[in-house]
Amino acid sequence: IERAVALQPVQRPGVADEVYEYVMERLRAYYLDRTDGEAAPEKKLITTEMFDAVLATQPRSPLDFDARLRALSAFLELPEASSLTAANKRIANILRKADAITVTEVDIEVLREHAEIRLYDAMRDLREAVSTATARREYTAALGQLALLKPAVDGFFDEVMVMAEDPKLRANRLSLLAALRGLFGGVADLSRLPG
Repeated sequence: IERAVALQPVQRPGVADEVYEYVMERLRAYYLDRTDGEAAPEKKLITTEMFDAVLATQPRSPLDFDARLRALSAFLELPEASSLTAANKRIANILRKADAITVTEVDIEVLREHAEIRLYDAMRDLREAVSTATARREYTAALGQLALLKPAVDGFFDEVMVMAEDPKLRANRLSLLAALRGLFGGVADLSRLPG
């Protein structure tokens, strides 16, 4: 889009963004009108929430958008999906409420609880595989790897008080959640899904 806009004889700021938004709205209609065919004509293959979750990552090509949407659809079939979707929604809410706190790198020296150490280690172990898969646009593989985080994420929310009274501890736990959200956000914003 940007290349095509640059070739036009008359230039106006914001045209590329307007064209992108137009294309995305056309894609929205295309995806949301699709059903499961004769087997279940009332069953939508793609929901509004799924579309918006992928759109939030602002993929710059329809092909990339489609790959992300297909990967998200496959991910949502996994047994871990509902728990991780709910966790992402919770993380988004926590981070939004704590926006006055500066999120930085996680300080491993400040990690105290077994569950937060376990989550940090699990994320560290998967980070490279997820980043590589995402860079290669292998989004199904990336989300499949992230599904492995379910036990560590569940344990963290069951055992750790994120908003601890100690400001250093609280800031570090928020940084851990921000890093987790960043890992998942490479494909789609799961916090936009029901759960």
